[in-house]
Amino acid sequence: MSNHNNETFVFDGKTKLFTIVLMVIGAVCLGWSYISGPEDMHHMRFWTNYLHNSVFFTGIAFTAVLFLAAHALAWGGWVAMFKRIPEAIMSFLWVGAILFLILGIAIYMHANGTELLYLWNNQDYLNVESANFDPLAFHKSAFVNPIAYLLTVVVVLAWTFFAVMFRKISINEDSTPYVVTTDNPVPENVRKNRIYAAAFLPIGGFSSAYVIWQWVMSVDTHWYSTLFAWYVTVSMWVAMMAMTFMLIIFLRGRGLLQKFTDEHMHDIGKYIFGFSVFWTYLWFSQFMLIWYANNGEETQYFFIRFEQFKVVFFANLLMNFVGPFFILMMNNSKRTLGTLGFVAGLVFIGHWVDFYQMIKPGVWYNYEHAQHLSHAGHGEHGDTHSENTYHINEAPKAVLTTYQDDQHGHDHGNDHSNGDDVNTNAEHNHDTHTDNHNHDDHATTDAGHDHDDNHGHAAAGHDDHAHGDHAHHAEPQFLLGVHFPGALEIGTMLGFLGLFLFVTFTALSRAPLYPPNDPYILESEHYDTGIGPERDAH
Repeated sequence: MSNHNNETFVFDGKTKLFTIVLMVIGAVCLGWSYISGPEDMHHMRFWTNYLHNSVFFTGIAFTAVLFLAAHALAWGGWVAMFKRIPEAIMSFLWVGAILFLILGIAIYMHANGTELLYLWNNQDYLNVESANFDPLAFHKSAFVNPIAYLLTVVVVLAWTFFAVMFRKISINEDSTPYVVTTDNPVPENVRKNRIYAAAFLPIGGFSSAYVIWQWVMSVDTHWYSTLFAWYVTVSMWVAMMAMTFMLIIFLRGRGLLQKFTDEHMHDIGKYIFGFSVFWTYLWFSQFMLIWYANNGEETQYFFIRFEQFKVVFFANLLMNFVGPFFILMMNNSKRTLGTLGFVAGLVFIGHWVDFYQMIKPGVWYNYEHAQHLSHAGHGEHGDTHSENTYHINEAPKAVLTTYQDDQHGHDHGNDHSNGDDVNTNAEHNHDTHTDNHNHDDHATTDAGHDHDDNHGHAAAGHDDHAHGDHAHHAEPQFLLGVHFPGALEIGTMLGFLGLFLFVTFTALSRAPLYPPNDPYILESEHYDTGIGPERDAH
């Protein structure tokens, strides 16, 4: 057997030092994000950066297991040539379990800042006696709560079990020659692999929806989408395929994976292309249905992202759909190492941005929600509120009132008649605030706003008033690290990437990259898609 059939990756000191340097950069940036920022944000930047990268890299490891299980059941022999790469990637799952155990304990202990990460972890909102009682968060707390969150660690450990078994079977094949007999048409290792694959696919499919709802969707506690679990899983899958190909490029640069051909590269390119289109389909389906229905409890999710996170919103579409779609549309681009490598890097960063816009706007919304309740509770605008309670379908709207007021130019015209007038601002009637004012015998009800209603009405007969006192509505803030990734976000991502590569390279170095006794290895060596350039010429 030739030497390249036993090629082994060596995790040398230089490469190890590189990953450690990345981890140090990430630790410094993550620590700095904890001690920096306004005090009232309660370490919001730290918790979002920690959650963002934990979900992203753990999701990549999960979809690597999903990739291997799917191909085992589908008899996908073409992956045998590079299967040790997704096997190494999935070894990060045990690290992901530790990351979410730390986060779960912090949430269970109600660590400072976790109440902004998830509204359902704020006891003030769940207490029915509290003035800030949030019925929607209260009703959802039966499903999203600290105990249910800690159970996600059990789910990740279950995934880790399947990853360990797949890896064990794969390594055992190296020392067990592939022999087919009449009495044993399917080798024992292959049979076991398929049994575990058949068990993992339904378990992984349903449990992944559970953890996605807990980790990501519950950030926006007032919102839900039945498509969301699909959307997030596909985002993880494309990022995993991109990472797989970038690792292939790295190993090829070291003279390894010599039998990896353009045919394998072409199919990886089809995966990246096809699932980028599928991701866009899910994105559009979710967006279109919510936009068309125009329900307040649904549209607030996209409203805040489109209005306050516009750059990230459109960058997400450009990097994850427009770029890969137009570049990989041609077959030749899927068979060109540099072109496909560029697209892999683009969509890897793009889906990191995708998770950024899933998490950061939701936590920013939670922060604005807390600020709104704080201002209303202190009555800092001079209003006397008989009730400071949000209704189930009304809570999302209140948080955006300040921004919507600025967008609409404070178009809340007060119409007064002579004598005793009642001015009802029906457009923003979602909060039941009763304001007691004494403006020349005018009783004014301005529901949904906490701003000062003393407009200085000089005469009762004036119908139009200049709302100069509305100037206290600040313009929407732009905070680096919230509305757009800053240096600390990029540094934290590099740290998690360093940890991810350290674990992956360690696993890669523990077994030959070429699996000589895999039953499909010869098929993979001679794999032919039938779409080569010489065929295109005919």
